Amino acid sequence: MILGLAMHGRGEDALSLFAGMQQAGVTPNEVTLLGVLTACCHAGLIEEGLQQLDAMPEPRIEHYGCVVDMLDRAGRLDEAEELVAAMPAHPDALIWGSLLAACRAHDDVERAERVMRRRTTDADADAGDYVLMSNTYASNGRHGEVVKVRRQMRRNEIDKVPDCSLIEIDGVVHEFKAIPTNSIR
Repeated sequence: MILGLAMHGRGEDALSLFAGMQQAGVTPNEVTLLGVLTACCHAGLIEEGLQQLDAMPEPRIEHYGCVVDMLDRAGRLDEAEELVAAMPAHPDALIWGSLLAACRAHDDVERAERVMRRRTTDADADAGDYVLMSNTYASNGRHGEVVKVRRQMRRNEIDKVPDCSLIEIDGVVHEFKAIPTNSIR
């Protein structure tokens, strides 16, 4: 219920339900705690979310990811980057992607470059990372850098995965894909 309330924009209700659980002596599991952090994220309750993370005995990577997202949305990128650096577990692609997307949203090219260097050092950067970096440069008028990122993608044989949608009509599933313009002949 807590996660459901959180995901539907009812963060305060989710936290109220969690407080009731605590008063009743119910020990929350990892999913419940993820719901609490999601509620804090969607309700903009940053300090509450940070307190909840600090109170967890052994936060999992999903918990860290949710808090990084929460800090990113609030524009607190310094704190988000510090949290990623201090995590006991190795940050996964979702955490790095969240931070990279926040850099684009907040026009933080320098931090985006740091994150991208880290992603390429980890050797698991994907097309999404390169596209975010390219878009960050483009939105800041750095078109020469956009070209360099796209060349690097070609050199490293990193292809963008086309978007697709599925729809079922009369029991038959139809798939629609967005075809990149450079692959149309």
